Amino acid sequence: MTLALVLLSIIDFYTFKIPSCLNIFIGILGLIRMGIDAGHRWDGVAGFFSVSLFLGIIYIFTKGKSIGGGDIKLMAVSGLMLGWQRNILAFFIGALLALVIHSLRMVFTETGRRLAFGPYLAGGILISMLWGGQIISAYLGWPGLSFFMFL
Repeated sequence: MTLALVLLSIIDFYTFKIPSCLNIFIGILGLIRMGIDAGHRWDGVAGFFSVSLFLGIIYIFTKGKSIGGGDIKLMAVSGLMLGWQRNILAFFIGALLALVIHSLRMVFTETGRRLAFGPYLAGGILISMLWGGQIISAYLGWPGLSFFMFL
């Protein structure tokens, strides 16, 4: 999975395209995980739709000008692997990475506003895959969270 994310990041960074073969590979890994871990089946199905449905709606309304089809597919297949909670976390981490890193690139280099979102999503997926459980537990255990949940 890590190798596929690294390859995907390099290719998308230079071409602004995520190869379907890498999305298919990640999807197969996710299906294998769902087959091995019976408790993960519905979590994987929910993960498939958790972010990709949201991104698909954005794609339709913006006519593909704000998000690419490869990014939607990447978040769908990563959801099979991660489950819905970690997939949503991966998306938010990827968006945060894109915000910070691409903003700095725009300030200090000749980089334009257009960005390849795949590398940032891949970073979010990797972080969520490795430490997602701890991040989610820490967030849910935050004392101020119960206050904000009732607002």
